[in-house]
Amino acid sequence: MAIVALDGEDRVLLVRQTRAGARGPTVELPAGCLEPGETPLAAAVRELREECSTAAADWRALGSFWVVPAYSTERVHVFAAHGLTADPGVADPDEDIVVELRPVAELPAGLSDATSIAAFALWAASTAPREGLH
Repeated sequence: MAIVALDGEDRVLLVRQTRAGARGPTVELPAGCLEPGETPLAAAVRELREECSTAAADWRALGSFWVVPAYSTERVHVFAAHGLTADPGVADPDEDIVVELRPVAELPAGLSDATSIAAFALWAASTAPREGLH
């Protein structure tokens, strides 16, 4: 699951963190895995709080996609979140997360991983004007 969380100033909440496969810190959308029995929305709410100490008043499902269907069963559910407020959470002990806000205009170029880029693309497509449709 991945979250495009926007504040009231057209900025997106991002996490900078060290990833074992990268040669330095990555910049990603808040994301995570579903716990057993958890719905995608419940996981999104939990992860936004745990990773970013943030809650959102409004949530919208944007769609989902397979990460690497050739060898993985992982499916990413993407949500847009608005109406952000502080909601202190506790990050997992193995995470070294720094939360950042970046203008929408800096994305997707400012993202480091394919999942975040794909999730951002779903969000961008959902906000684009639909010309030519009658």
